[in-house]
Amino acid sequence: MQSNGARALLALTAVVIVVVGFLILRGEDSEVGVGSADPPAVVPGQEDSAAAGGQEGKPAGGPKPKLTDALTTIVVTDGAPADGVADLEYEVGDQIRFAVESDAADEVHVHGYDLEEAVGAGERVEFDFPAELDGIYEVEMHESETPIAELTINP
Repeated sequence: MQSNGARALLALTAVVIVVVGFLILRGEDSEVGVGSADPPAVVPGQEDSAAAGGQEGKPAGGPKPKLTDALTTIVVTDGAPADGVADLEYEVGDQIRFAVESDAADEVHVHGYDLEEAVGAGERVEFDFPAELDGIYEVEMHESETPIAELTINP
């Protein structure tokens, strides 16, 4: 027969194993965005972490952020997107978030939503707005009329 101390130690070990297993599985689910659609198009090496870019304002314990909540950065060099025209894809109801860094002053224009933000030479501008209109919209450097992204909003 086992002593009460040995039984307690065995029960405690079982509880620890269950809790650790739960935390490991839960951590994997939140990292890969379980239930979300395909991951967003991201300019390689230009994505910001949520800590730097803004999960502030979201209530603790609220819905898990979708992968589309990640901030994509489009780098414009010599008047053109450094890595080609970015494909940004969202669903109606998502929060559209992206940034543009430019080596020349211009305005970034989001067609369909009629949003324009000035960006200075060597500066960065961020966009953060709800996806309310489904369709495909061009994002361009307004003065040079150079397309930098294609924004697809699925119904």
